[in-house]
Amino acid sequence: MSSDYPSAEVDGFKLGMFVSYDDCGDAWVRAPDGSVGTLIWETGDPAYFKVSIKPNEARWGTYAVQLPMPLTTDDEAAAYLAALLPELRRRWLAWLASGSNEP
Repeated sequence: MSSDYPSAEVDGFKLGMFVSYDDCGDAWVRAPDGSVGTLIWETGDPAYFKVSIKPNEARWGTYAVQLPMPLTTDDEAAAYLAALLPELRRRWLAWLASGSNEP
């Protein structure tokens, strides 16, 4: 599926957009196993990573995130995803370990 929005893949995690404006938007992150977490993202200071919707059987969480990095091109999307990846990977692995992904 083609999109005019930025997208990226880093270490098996893929970032795509539901909607994207110059400095904010809604995105999804697909983990290596195909499961999905979602992001409400912003560009700005200070950086933060907060739980917006707790993980459930459908996804490993929705997170409100902000970084002082632009997110308007594929290269910028790769850098933004790479910066979030340590925390995203930790959240995904915790979701897998919890068994929350099973109905």
